[in-house]
Amino acid sequence: MTDDAEEVEEIKERLSNDPSDELLESIASTIVDQMEQSFPELSFKVQDIEDTIEAFREQKLEDIESERQYSTKIDYILDYFVDEVGAETTHDLTSEDIGHFDTWRKYESLDRDEPMSDKTLSDDIYLFDEFISHMVEHKLVPARFIEQVEQPDVNPEKGDGVSEKKLDPELAKAALEYLRTYQYADVEHVVLELFCRTAARRSGLVGRNISEFKQAESDDVLSFEHDEGYRLKNDEGSNRDVTLYGDLPEIIQDYIDGPRPAVTDDEGNEPLLTKGNGRIGSSTLKKIAYKWTRPCQVGLACPHDKDPESCEAAQKANSAYECPSSRAPHHIRKGYITDNRNAGVSPEGIEQRCDVNPRTQKIHYDQPDRDAERQRYDDEFQNRKKDPDSGFRP
Repeated sequence: MTDDAEEVEEIKERLSNDPSDELLESIASTIVDQMEQSFPELSFKVQDIEDTIEAFREQKLEDIESERQYSTKIDYILDYFVDEVGAETTHDLTSEDIGHFDTWRKYESLDRDEPMSDKTLSDDIYLFDEFISHMVEHKLVPARFIEQVEQPDVNPEKGDGVSEKKLDPELAKAALEYLRTYQYADVEHVVLELFCRTAARRSGLVGRNISEFKQAESDDVLSFEHDEGYRLKNDEGSNRDVTLYGDLPEIIQDYIDGPRPAVTDDEGNEPLLTKGNGRIGSSTLKKIAYKWTRPCQVGLACPHDKDPESCEAAQKANSAYECPSSRAPHHIRKGYITDNRNAGVSPEGIEQRCDVNPRTQKIHYDQPDRDAERQRYDDEFQNRKKDPDSGFRP
């Protein structure tokens, strides 16, 4: 058997199991490179996502009369891809990102508790479909992305909503304990530790460098500094130092001293989190979150009566998001904020650590159930019972 044939057989065997993200990325990159060389007319262009949306805005506003209304709708598309997805270029987009826009727009994009009306949502999805078609037409994304855009069939009476999803503290604990035991201090372990123990956004973690991990006798911190290359959500307003408690600094240092490859980026910085031979990407961070918040992946029983041996979401890391229990980074952030508010951490404390103001916390992140919300204030009323001069003791 020739060397090429042996290599083909080896790849086929590795793909027959659950292939690693690194292997899939390597194969995809090789295929794309070959296609660009052999069929340059089929290759996709790479364009800044904000520039792409602004070009679509300019084109769209030339064709309609109600410019203000349509411009606002396009602003939501921009917010979704930049802040929620964390995409920097059109190359960062996935079919999953396209398919999730409708639920994000209905449940999470507004500063209110009520979901968007079906009529308004329908109008927005039509515009979103136009934008995806615009990218396909300009060879920025594959044509199959259009198939991911559907008019949502949402029944508000069911109570289903992305806004209600958050990572359960017990699942977070199980996931971290599993990784500390079986994948200690590798990059996926460190990523989940940072998600679960700092509630950082994806965009914040992508841009962190080793130089921003600072150890001292008194406090160990991770600094978040805005950079035009790796923007924070609120630009310089998001700059802050986040204290790293417990064994988290040791885990990060063991990662730096051990599995992390000695790589630098084009600007000469040493990225803290790496994948392959470069800085980790936003989409990879999302995949890691989904992968390690599946109950069956971290030693817990499936709460959905599925057999992990035959469940695609359990067997394939790239299908992990299909597990009803798996959670995106945004949902981990919600769980972290709600859990810490339940434990008595002030909104101001959350604001400093997580870069989210108290009003936004109340609307989007701090979501206790009724029992937890009641218990938050029990101590205050119990203390009132000890006041002998009060005529209104509980």
